[in-house]
Amino acid sequence: MARETWTEAHVRRLFWRAGFGATPHEAAKWAKAGKQAAIDWLVRGTPGARELKGPRPSADGRVLDPNNVWGHDALWWLDRMVRTQRPLVEKLTLFWSDHFATSDQATPLMLAQNRTLRRGALGSFRALLGEVTRDPAMQLFLNLTDNDKDAPNENYAREMMELFTLGGGYTEHDVREAARALTGWRARWPKNGGLVSVRFDQDRHDAGVKRILGRSGRFGTDGLLDVVVAHPRHAPFITSKLWSFFVTRPLHRATAARLERAYRSSKLRIAPVVREILAHPSLYEDLDRPDMVKAPMVLVAGHLRAAGRGVEQSAWSWLLGQMGQQPFAPPSVAGWDWGPAWLSTDTMRARFQAANYLLDDKHGALRVVKGAGHPKDTPSEAVDRALGALGRPWVSARTREALLALAGRWYDDLKPGKPWQVKQLPDRADMLQRALRHLVLSGPDAQLH
Repeated sequence: MARETWTEAHVRRLFWRAGFGATPHEAAKWAKAGKQAAIDWLVRGTPGARELKGPRPSADGRVLDPNNVWGHDALWWLDRMVRTQRPLVEKLTLFWSDHFATSDQATPLMLAQNRTLRRGALGSFRALLGEVTRDPAMQLFLNLTDNDKDAPNENYAREMMELFTLGGGYTEHDVREAARALTGWRARWPKNGGLVSVRFDQDRHDAGVKRILGRSGRFGTDGLLDVVVAHPRHAPFITSKLWSFFVTRPLHRATAARLERAYRSSKLRIAPVVREILAHPSLYEDLDRPDMVKAPMVLVAGHLRAAGRGVEQSAWSWLLGQMGQQPFAPPSVAGWDWGPAWLSTDTMRARFQAANYLLDDKHGALRVVKGAGHPKDTPSEAVDRALGALGRPWVSARTREALLALAGRWYDDLKPGKPWQVKQLPDRADMLQRALRHLVLSGPDAQLH
């Protein structure tokens, strides 16, 4: 059997889809190590390695205070994406935060929920569903607290089946009965500040027999969740959603069956499903024509990782919002719209502004320092210098031709050379680098992976 092709281009595709891009060093390292080794590292990590690596984050010189300062919660999460040594875990934390979309709750509760999603990112879905169901931010968001047997609230029961586990196949009767199973949860409001917690009050729980999805019993919270994840619609629902998060190609029937088998045979664990997806040939199709739009957080985190710089500017908080993805604030319980929906005239303007901040002369993570350009470079050398400074991102042949044309015109403007032009050559070479790098960062290629 011929050996499967595995190159740096494959590594870059894998690391973008399963993380936030690969540095040149990572691309070379994992291309040499091979496909299986690269996927193993993403899924398992390095035993004993630190969770985060690199300089601590800041906001315009100030220490982050995510609990008390607006926007610092977004910077806290962005920092984890930039410095993580488990990029797949962090990418799945983003996936689960969209899957279990929660909003408009106290920041400490949202941060706590984020940590819960991270801990369970690759583990048992049933366990994660149980933790999310008991999570104070979720319970407050979907009215599960103070859910009394005399007046069951159907909000969480409905969204749990529609958005979290099944996607359909249930009836209004199932929702009403599930709401009964979920009664008894109450919020505990602290008298002297502090975090809201939740507790179960047996006296407020409906202990009667319920009939849910064709099964009868005196179901409580855990019994209900067990019934739902055992339903035939659950495995196809969650595995197909995971597939779409990583791969843009349609999910064919044979692949869907394999993913469902991996999920069920592992007792509903996420890691085996993701491993199958990351190894699938469809993820690596058309390496020279990427077609998945980078979410705003993925875009910014990827640029900062490539720069080898951490979170330093408070502007990322509002810029992410203008790009359409304010962390911890999805637009609805259905989460964000992904794919081409990320791109509009307003959000593209914000992505252009993001490039300005990355290249800002004083504080930009990718700022062009004096002497970055070389007056004696050929157009090809100037373009390669710009790409090297940005971590060797993928650019299409058409984009490279346009960059070379720009650099060529810059050199043509200096012929024949005049004394005043000669003196300005170093500064003008830096200006060319700034222009080339901005075009790469803000152009269409940078928006795709």
